[in-house]
Amino acid sequence: MTITGDTKIIGFIGSTFKTSKMYTMYNAAFKALQLDYVYIPLAVNDLKKVIEGIRQLGIKGVGVTIPYKIEVVQYLDELDDYAQKIGAVNVIVNKNGILIGGNTDGLGCIKALKEVTAIKNKKVLLLGAGGAARAIAIAVTDEGCDLLILNRHISRATQISEKINARSNSLGLIAQEIKQADILINATSVGMKPDVDDSLVDIKLLHKKLVVMDAVTNPKDTKLITDAKKNGCKIVYGERMLFWQAVLKFKMFTGIDPPVEVMEETLKKYA
Repeated sequence: MTITGDTKIIGFIGSTFKTSKMYTMYNAAFKALQLDYVYIPLAVNDLKKVIEGIRQLGIKGVGVTIPYKIEVVQYLDELDDYAQKIGAVNVIVNKNGILIGGNTDGLGCIKALKEVTAIKNKKVLLLGAGGAARAIAIAVTDEGCDLLILNRHISRATQISEKINARSNSLGLIAQEIKQADILINATSVGMKPDVDDSLVDIKLLHKKLVVMDAVTNPKDTKLITDAKKNGCKIVYGERMLFWQAVLKFKMFTGIDPPVEVMEETLKKYA
């Protein structure tokens, strides 16, 4: 890869900026299409200053992950329709100094789920009420699912459910509610390294008719996923959601259709 003064920079901010597999995947895609782009990590000390730096340095776009998906919204100039509805972003595009936020998390989740199961009219139990959970909640209800959001702080779950056709309640009711669920999605950071032995769901509650998805990607096999496998559940790795939301962001960054096969093979190689 040759870096020149014309090379367009795509950055990445968030808690996984040192370990993300997106650098390899995006840079392989840029190379395959002979695009003069590079995808790099950006360390954040002061989020407001970082966002202004993106504007002033002419960085073409930025991927965003936790803990900045909601906080960063206040520093952007515009949100696309989907991000505005969610109130969180996972992508920022710089259009001549105008910073526009978007969100592909929900659509990435839907594409990952559909690789394993039909989802229309299914009962979905969503754990969490952060930025990723907001995106997933809107996407699954748009697909016609019956959604219940459980969170430690009920008020945060209610803020989401009141805006869409969904219900909300306390995380303490998971043992009762999971019995009727078809799909369980963990959209919290519970189980992420270094806390790999943590899970919000007791293994005894994971019935074999359940499809279990964990948005956590590091480790790939979280305790929730491992327990779900043991109990015969169908599983959806967080990496599949990560992959599809990244594919969708590629065109937002470049205006060009992504080389999906190249991106997928690269992610598998470094899994």
